[in-house]
Amino acid sequence: MRFIYEWYDMKNKYYFLINSLEWWGAERVTINFANNLIKEWKEIYIITLKSTNFYDLPKWVNHISLSNIKSNLLMFLLIPLYVLRFKKVLKKYNLIDWMSLLEISNFVHILAKKHATISFRIHISFFKWLLWYLYKFFIRFLYPRASKIIVNSMENKCDLAEYLHISESKIEVIYNPINKEKIKKMRFEELPDTINKRIQWKKIYITTWRLVWQKHHEKIINALSMVYRTIDKNRIYLIIWDWPEKNKLEKLVKKIWLDDNIIFCWEQKNVFKYLNVANLFIYASEVEWFPNVLIEAREMWIPIITSDFKSGAKEVILGEYTKDIWKHIIYPYQGKYWILLNLHDYENQFLKIYKK
Repeated sequence: MRFIYEWYDMKNKYYFLINSLEWWGAERVTINFANNLIKEWKEIYIITLKSTNFYDLPKWVNHISLSNIKSNLLMFLLIPLYVLRFKKVLKKYNLIDWMSLLEISNFVHILAKKHATISFRIHISFFKWLLWYLYKFFIRFLYPRASKIIVNSMENKCDLAEYLHISESKIEVIYNPINKEKIKKMRFEELPDTINKRIQWKKIYITTWRLVWQKHHEKIINALSMVYRTIDKNRIYLIIWDWPEKNKLEKLVKKIWLDDNIIFCWEQKNVFKYLNVANLFIYASEVEWFPNVLIEAREMWIPIITSDFKSGAKEVILGEYTKDIWKHIIYPYQGKYWILLNLHDYENQFLKIYKK
């Protein structure tokens, strides 16, 4: 994270521009930056396009909201208004430098400032649906105008430079920060008695974060069903978080008669106490923002089985990335922090691991 500290003693005020402070990945990254890296800076400002805030912010952080709306679609339509309001905030508080995160905030930042530092935290392959083509148009048109682009993986850096037809020197990698002290403090909290009773004497597999299409929880559930029916019944799978595929996944679990072995814990403020009892962390994503949950699992030394998603899976599991690394990978592929699978054959490869 050399880039963070390059500016440490040079200026007194820093800002983050982000869509909101909801409970997602980029927002957690922003809060972790504020907590881990900038406690000694004199003034920190988090400027949001929406007013939503799920965090208790440190006392040295000033939160400024540019609107009270809740709709992401309306937020996109209000980009011209945000540009004007953001310019006023920069002038009012004499804010000179730092960065924006997430696409709409990045668009606003580039349009409002001549020299904008932006953070691109998802892989470009995420924008594949019809609605996202408008985002891709703005990304291709505006992002080359940024003075610096921060990404969260080497894979993302290489692919984004190629997509935008810009030099890789304009793109810098800063891996997602995690709050190690918070993990140490929270991991030893007690689990609910209802959970403790159900997991006693079992091997615990776990996954966390949003139940959305690109996470492919259904592949994990089907893979566990195959293991359960052919190899080992002594396993419990904990799924932590909620929305929007909760009902779909619950129906799948009932359909394959695994109600006793798959537990939905839903949204939890402390996921680390669940991770602390886990024997294995399982992931099956298609495309990612370089998930904090994998970094946190690795920090807790939990073996990881994950699909080889874009971007960051190779860097998490292997601890490295080169442009031609894909030439040497035959799935399932074992690395330092355990195993990469091909998403399209996830269930069979998962079963293959346990037949060895």
